[in-house]
Amino acid sequence: MTDKSVISAAHRALALPEIVGEIFFSIYNNRAVIWCRTHWLLNCALVNKTWCNEALRILWGDMEDMEPYRKPLDEVMINISPDRRQIYANFVKTATVTTYSQETESVVQPALEHLVFPQVHTLRLVLVFHNMETQEGIRTPVLNMPNLQVLHVDRSIGPINLYPRQWDCLADQIPKLFPTLLDVRVEIPAILYITGFETLSENMPHLESLGFAEVLDLSDVEDTFTDDDDLDDEDGHSEDTDEN
Repeated sequence: MTDKSVISAAHRALALPEIVGEIFFSIYNNRAVIWCRTHWLLNCALVNKTWCNEALRILWGDMEDMEPYRKPLDEVMINISPDRRQIYANFVKTATVTTYSQETESVVQPALEHLVFPQVHTLRLVLVFHNMETQEGIRTPVLNMPNLQVLHVDRSIGPINLYPRQWDCLADQIPKLFPTLLDVRVEIPAILYITGFETLSENMPHLESLGFAEVLDLSDVEDTFTDDDDLDDEDGHSEDTDEN
């Protein structure tokens, strides 16, 4: 076999999506190069159409693991031209989405509406509380994810605990936005009444698992506040004694 035929065979092999995909997956799964693998795959995407498609499929497939470029899905889509958003939406399998405020609704919602995320199976919903007293405190983007199965609810900024009113708001929104869910996991310590569990399970007939990182009684939180107040009083008394 001549050198020319060897090169020709290599060119043909590197034009096959199956082979290129395996090579890119090996790069992506190499934890030793975690901080540069995204950059390498982005460079690979510039080679030709086949390489671009395979690189984007891997990069966009798991947006939770796209270091160091990891950003919420809503933030990413805002920066992509509307005519190209669906191209990338087709690749996504796992992602994070943040709730928004009334002031940012006009920017966030248009970036996500009319898009279909056909492959998304796992979503992390990050709550950013803007108003703790009303239902407007949790505004979840409307997302078309027909095959979503797993939802993780977490927090960014705001209350340390999820209170009954906030859970009721979520329990009302989740079945409407994500009716196909099989598994819901709340990563925030939650203060719930028994009806809080029933509301979600009754409205989601396909739900198989509903889990909480921690379920608190309202008295647990009140006791914490009381303990903190007692410590403040003791500190104040100690300072007064020192001054005397």
